[in-house]
Amino acid sequence: MIYRNIKTNGNLSILNIGEFDIYHESNDRVYLRSVINKLFSIGDEVFFFFRREEDLTEDSELRILREKIFKKFENEGKFEYLFKVDQRQFDAIAVIQFDFSTPNLIIDLWKYFYACSLFKPINDLTFEEYKDYLEVNGVDDINGLKKLWNRLSDFILIKGLGADHLILSYVSDLKIEDVV
Repeated sequence: MIYRNIKTNGNLSILNIGEFDIYHESNDRVYLRSVINKLFSIGDEVFFFFRREEDLTEDSELRILREKIFKKFENEGKFEYLFKVDQRQFDAIAVIQFDFSTPNLIIDLWKYFYACSLFKPINDLTFEEYKDYLEVNGVDDINGLKKLWNRLSDFILIKGLGADHLILSYVSDLKIEDVV
């Protein structure tokens, strides 16, 4: 894996982890689970943003993942469309409480959604406030910096386009060496 850390103006940083293959490399899946388990604790709320179904995943696997993911959110969390063209093209948000199964769910989300970002809310941010924030500020936030500047979280994990890298945007005082 290749790491590239970028400092931004102020106290925000972006870590790009490249040569990342969640589809074929079990070590990369293990690594992603490890990062997730270091950033979240049992009982934490996890907020998500999703954009459309992934083109890189086989249709038969997409059908299985669709059923599994939506059942999980229906039973244990909340999922809402912000914009929907059809079953494959949409913007959506979700929330779930972190438990032992969440890292595996995130692997499934990575395979199912074209774009996926997740974070642990701070400052008592509610799911409805997150939805309102996106309606006012828009959903486009490529590196997650707008959400950090607006103090929605201290970090955001983002599936890089093409699914070959992971982006971790974070407040610079996060001890990144303890995470990656």
